[in-house]
Amino acid sequence: MIRRGFSYGLLSTRRRARALLLPIVTTATGAFLVVQVFSLTGSVKKQATTFGNKDEIFRATLLIAVVVLLVGVVEVAVCSTRTINQRTREIGVLGATGVRRSPVVTALMVEPLVAATAGAAVGSVLAVAVDVLFAAVGASSTSPQPGPTALGAALAISISIASAAITSIMPSWRAASRPPIRSLSHGG
Repeated sequence: MIRRGFSYGLLSTRRRARALLLPIVTTATGAFLVVQVFSLTGSVKKQATTFGNKDEIFRATLLIAVVVLLVGVVEVAVCSTRTINQRTREIGVLGATGVRRSPVVTALMVEPLVAATAGAAVGSVLAVAVDVLFAAVGASSTSPQPGPTALGAALAISISIASAAITSIMPSWRAASRPPIRSLSHGG
């Protein structure tokens, strides 16, 4: 039954792909910044040493990048909540036809998780591509380090997925728990 909810969620996500562009772009921007901060860790710390406490400056830079990433995830959550509110009648029909709560929640969770994952993956890939391109043409005085870059990409993707799941589970659960007659008659 969960598998059917997942399949239904993928179809719905594909149908609403244009509505997901802004959350994906916002999340990609945050992921790009997180990967850039991690890939240039050595350079940032070296330059920060001349200004004072290198660890504090690095933490501040990393914090700014993570905040931007979380803003993207909040955009995903807002989009998810808006989608759930627009789909109340559909959710009511699913409930009225006997579809249990867990497949409905699964279907509703697919969209924010796909948007967060896609955004973080696109941002991470773009960050690595920019690093490679700048190093190849000599536009950067520092070369990115593979280990911290991979760590930054893994962190950006993990934070995006976890945050999207955490922020979307309650609205999805509430919508799937609503009596079908209420969803069909009021739309909310």
